[in-house]
Amino acid sequence: MEVIRNIAIRAALLGVAIAALPGCGSDAPKPLEARNVSAPLKPVGLLPPGLATSLKEGDVVALKVPLTLRLHPKAGSGGETLPPGAIVRLKSRVLNAAGPWWLVDGSNASGWLTEAELLRK
Repeated sequence: MEVIRNIAIRAALLGVAIAALPGCGSDAPKPLEARNVSAPLKPVGLLPPGLATSLKEGDVVALKVPLTLRLHPKAGSGGETLPPGAIVRLKSRVLNAAGPWWLVDGSNASGWLTEAELLRK
């Protein structure tokens, strides 16, 4: 009789534990989505005055003056300097506090240039 009572108690405890398991699991927080602050700006409507441009992705531009490619779209540290007449293809445009920038591909280098530098005559 004692054996049957022990089995019944263990079965009841097991039933309670199984019933409580779904409530114990918590949904883990979802990971944050990656954000690239240098991602190209995709305008939904018209850009504010002064930020619109005639340049677009895929355009090929010949540089009129020597320009220094930058690793990031910000003023400061520079990389390789491209000579006048160098041909670059525009890949994507971003806006930041310094204004509009273009990611460009040259014949042997890639980097960022300000739009003002590209439009300089």
